[in-house]
Amino acid sequence: MRKMVEGVYQIEVPMRHNPLGYTYSYLLRDAATLIDTGVGTRDAFDGLEEQARSARMDLTDIKRIIPTHLHGDHIGLVDTIRRLSGAKVYGHRTAIKRQKESQARDVDLYADTRNETKLLGGSKYLGFLRRFENSFRGRMSSLEIDEPLEDGQIMELEGSTLKVYWTPGHAREHICLHDEEKRILYAGDHVLPKITPHVSLRSHLEGDPLGDYIESLEKLRGLDVETVLPAHQYVFSDLEGRISEMHLHHRSRCEEMRKAIGDGRSTVFEISAQVSWDSRPWPEMEFWTKRMAARETLAHLVYLRNRGELNEEVVKGVLYYSLT
Repeated sequence: MRKMVEGVYQIEVPMRHNPLGYTYSYLLRDAATLIDTGVGTRDAFDGLEEQARSARMDLTDIKRIIPTHLHGDHIGLVDTIRRLSGAKVYGHRTAIKRQKESQARDVDLYADTRNETKLLGGSKYLGFLRRFENSFRGRMSSLEIDEPLEDGQIMELEGSTLKVYWTPGHAREHICLHDEEKRILYAGDHVLPKITPHVSLRSHLEGDPLGDYIESLEKLRGLDVETVLPAHQYVFSDLEGRISEMHLHHRSRCEEMRKAIGDGRSTVFEISAQVSWDSRPWPEMEFWTKRMAARETLAHLVYLRNRGELNEEVVKGVLYYSLT
């Protein structure tokens, strides 16, 4: 636990089997509010509980939980804490819409994954994927949002005033929270100090997540921020510089994909195999990591397609891209 400013504490919630190691939860003690909770494991709960007590706050006294988005390492303990304290859960209204859409689809998750893998050009992995068919059984759970938030909304809390910034890209429902008086930005996964957030697209979804992400970065430009509190890695201060670095990263990644396509046409998996990924080279990736990389590639290709730089076609159930 680390005190950031008076009344604001950074809690390191452990996350096993993930290279990031932990998620940061932020405790606003005067407001009895948690921003993000970490994963839903016993280790995570024990770590959160112990560190909150070090800041003189029992989890049974939490009044509000504000997840920045619906990924498991941010909402894993929400329901547990809500049962203990009766806390209300706040989230962008898109979180409600997204969950309703997911429940309405009610798809066979294995078939969905198999079909997407084939569409993106990964047919050679279907035999491997078949081994895990039974792992996809069951329905996706949803998180009940008690208080929907709007972009630009002001939250008047005890000891803190927060302005909500809707920042889709990494997740459609992602929000950042700006405390103008304390000059703090609670950034979630939107702006991280070293790595770039995973911006991807599922093949069944409409939209342009990379375009959304780039626009969302610009929303934050010019904010009076001295301290950026991210959900991972470490605290930093140069928000403007980091935004510029993120723009440069995605421009470079788009150009790399254009070069990978060359004069012919290529599938998403073929293009992904030519990208200089930050984590590890493509041949060393397990299938599950390649699947994530392919979705990230798809987000970049759709961004380029929407700006008239690529052609897109489906041939015999496989998606191909070529330069315009």
